[in-house]
Amino acid sequence: MSTVFKVQVDAETWHDYSDMVKMSGFGWKRNDLDAEGSGRTLDGVMHRAKIGTKRTLEFQLMPDRASRYADLDTDLSPQTVTVQYADLHGTLTKTFYCSSFSATLDLDISDSTDWSGGSFTLIEV
Repeated sequence: MSTVFKVQVDAETWHDYSDMVKMSGFGWKRNDLDAEGSGRTLDGVMHRAKIGTKRTLEFQLMPDRASRYADLDTDLSPQTVTVQYADLHGTLTKTFYCSSFSATLDLDISDSTDWSGGSFTLIEV
């Protein structure tokens, strides 16, 4: 399996969560950042001062053990995280922050727990 998503946890260690990502469960988006004053003049001409771009990554997760979900949540909880991910331009490594993380718990009568799905969003810093 190719790398879809890894999180760097220290200088030498990466946690690979690629197998948790659903088929068709990864979305990539480029957001342009414009300088103040960009916009259209009264004659309709666009004047744009692009100052940069940011990536937004959205993931949908497959069912997995509670421990895997907990590990992923812990790895994404610092102020910023370095991740390796599939990009239109190949596999890239960049720094992001996790803006949201959610998971759905299924309970059954045997008291075992399975997390049936989840999602999270990362925004490039």
